Amino acid sequence: MNGKSWTDYLYERHPPARLRAWARELTYFRFCRAYGGHANDGDHLLVSLHIETQTDLLRTLSALAVPVKRLPPDTPQPVPGVTYSAAEFSRFPVAMARFPGIGQPGHVEIAGQRAHVWSHGDRLNISVADTVDHYSVTGAAVASAKSIEALLPPIAGQVVDPPQDDRNCVCPRYYPDLW
Repeated sequence: MNGKSWTDYLYERHPPARLRAWARELTYFRFCRAYGGHANDGDHLLVSLHIETQTDLLRTLSALAVPVKRLPPDTPQPVPGVTYSAAEFSRFPVAMARFPGIGQPGHVEIAGQRAHVWSHGDRLNISVADTVDHYSVTGAAVASAKSIEALLPPIAGQVVDPPQDDRNCVCPRYYPDLW
């Protein structure tokens, strides 16, 4: 998608004035437009935190009051080639690739707000979307992100901006006119 097609898609649900207002309300979170198609993703607000060591990870999770899921070495894992029902498969904890003794947080509550926290390499991503339509961002999602942002100043040096380095991320690098 290029030119007008991209602009139409980017602003399809939220006009530039709304994205500008959200950009000015939020310090760390960025609005990320869904890739769409077969990606099965949705619009969301995203902040990414740089994590270098397991100590960084544990300190960051503690600052966010996100419980640490310790995974012993004998934690059951799915066996390749074995078929599992969705319910059976969902019972297997997902370990962080860089820190296999720690499970991915997944859907958690931070500052009383629903968020999704997931480790990707040297980053810990916190994503917020609407609590009813998980594929959309609304004013309620922005309010939730603002509540979570109140916990971030002590770890603000870890914030990676943009959290998603492409045009789908509404950030100063790609959309300076909205700041």
